[in-house]
Amino acid sequence: MSPSLSRAVLAIAVLAATGSALAKPDEVSEAQVRGCQYLSTVAGSSGYGKHFGWQPIAKADAEKRAGAIGATHIVWSDIRQVGAFNGEAKAKAYACR
Repeated sequence: MSPSLSRAVLAIAVLAATGSALAKPDEVSEAQVRGCQYLSTVAGSSGYGKHFGWQPIAKADAEKRAGAIGATHIVWSDIRQVGAFNGEAKAKAYACR
C-alpha cells in the first residue's frame, strides 16, 4: 500500500471512529505551499445530472477528499467541464504545519 493511500485509509478510520467532520483545506497558490508536504492529487466531480453550477459541487468534492487524507492546503490544478452540465476539479493536496 502506498504512503498516500495509507494516510487516506487512516484518516477515514479516524473520521469513522470519532464521527467528527474534517476541516476544509485552505485554497492557496503554489508559492504558499513551499516547505509543505505534498500528499496527493485529489479529484472531485459534480456527478451526473443537470447542474448549471457544477463548479462549486466539483470543488467541494475535491476539498472533502483532500480533508480525508489530512490536507491543510490545496492548490487547484485543473477545473474542467465534462459535458454540458457537469465537471471535474483537480487539486494538489498538501500538509502544512
